[in-house]
Amino acid sequence: MKSNVSFDFKLFQPTGHLSASVQAVWSASVASHSENEVSRWLNSDGCSGILLNLGESLSLGDIAFATGAVLLPVSKQTQRLILPPGAQVAGLRFHPAVGFGVLGKHCEAPTVLTMEDAPFDLMALYHQLRHTKGHHARVTALYRWANRVIATSHQVPPTLSQAIQSLNHLPFSTKLHRLSENIPLSQRQLERQFQKWLGMTAKQYQRILRVQKTLSGLKENQDMALVSLALSYGFTDQAHMTRELKKFAKITPRQYREAVMNAH
Repeated sequence: MKSNVSFDFKLFQPTGHLSASVQAVWSASVASHSENEVSRWLNSDGCSGILLNLGESLSLGDIAFATGAVLLPVSKQTQRLILPPGAQVAGLRFHPAVGFGVLGKHCEAPTVLTMEDAPFDLMALYHQLRHTKGHHARVTALYRWANRVIATSHQVPPTLSQAIQSLNHLPFSTKLHRLSENIPLSQRQLERQFQKWLGMTAKQYQRILRVQKTLSGLKENQDMALVSLALSYGFTDQAHMTRELKKFAKITPRQYREAVMNAH
C-alpha cells in the first residue's frame, strides 16, 4: 500500500456487562483525496457482526455493497475488505453466538438489511450515523445502541457459553466428547446448540480457534521452528498446520511470518 493512502481506524473494546457480548465497536474512514483503495484481511473468528456503510461502495470478499446496514455472517473463513477513497464505515463485532441471540437469525453471506427486516431500530441508527461526524461520536452512538439492545435480547444459553469457554482453554488435542463431562448436556445436545447459535459444529469452531491462536503464535515466536510450533498447537505435523491455515486464514505459515516481518 502506498504512503499517500490516508486510512483512519478507531476501535473501542467495551467494559462492564457489555464486554461479555461485544468484542469491539469501531469506526473507520479513507480520505477522499487518497489515490488508492485500502485492503484489509478480516480473520475468521467464528463470530458475527454488523457493518454500517456510510459512504462509498465497498466490497467484502466477492460481494460489493452500496450504503446501508449490513448483517455479517458467522466468520468461517478470512475475507478481504476493500475500502475505496471516501469510505466511511462503522460497526460492531459480537462474541461467539451472541449475534444470533441479538438478531435471531443467521445469514450465509453479508446481507444488506431493509427497513422491514432490520431489528432494534438499526436503520434509525444507520441514518443517525450518516449525519454523525467523527469516530468518537460514531463509536459512542453504536455503544449506546448495543447497550440498549443487549439488555433486551435473548442471551446465549449458559451451557453453550461454558462449552465455548472450555474450548478456549482446553488443549487442542482434547477430544470433543470431554466437553459434556462438566456440562449438564449430552454431546448431541451441545452439537445442536452450536449449530443453532453459531451455525457450525463444535469441531469446526475448535479448528477456527486453533488457527487464530496459531497465527498469534507465529507472530510471537518468530524464531520457533514451524514443525515445533505445529506440534505445540496440536497439529499432527507441519503439513497439517499449513493446510488448516490455508483453509481458514487463506495464508501459509511462512507467508504469514513474512507479512509480520515486512510490517515492522
